[in-house]
Amino acid sequence: MESGGHAGGPAVLVTPRWASAVLPMSPQSRTGRGPGAPELTVARADGTNSTLPVDVTLISETVSTALESREGTPDRATCETWYRWLAGHLALLAPIAVEQAPRWRDPQRTLLVEATAASVTRALADGLPADRHAAYVYVQELARECRGLLGLVLDQPRDGQ
Repeated sequence: MESGGHAGGPAVLVTPRWASAVLPMSPQSRTGRGPGAPELTVARADGTNSTLPVDVTLISETVSTALESREGTPDRATCETWYRWLAGHLALLAPIAVEQAPRWRDPQRTLLVEATAASVTRALADGLPADRHAAYVYVQELARECRGLLGLVLDQPRDGQ
């Protein structure tokens, strides 16, 4: 929260718009097994399909929240939360995208997916910067990578077609 006020007047607490945009639960809370659990059918490298517990809506909401235009920079604790959620999403999506990429029968696309997954792995290993402004930029970069990988996973290959 930021404090503000006018000359000679008391300070007034102003709640930034982004403060209410923080997702209310952890990503894991909506991906449990059982009836009604979110699922995604993905193409496997061996030509089969598998159903995985992937909550596409939650991943999209996390990405949108991190990339949403806002006044001011979120505090570092908020960035840490978004970082953890994005790290989980990226750890889930990257291997799926890499596994199904060869089914596109496009070596350049496969290389791009593999390079993106490797870049994400390095970025997550680096961790979140200490400075809150740098942390926010970092989270936004991860959100863009997550959005791209989600798009690749959802864009199901049909044996190279």
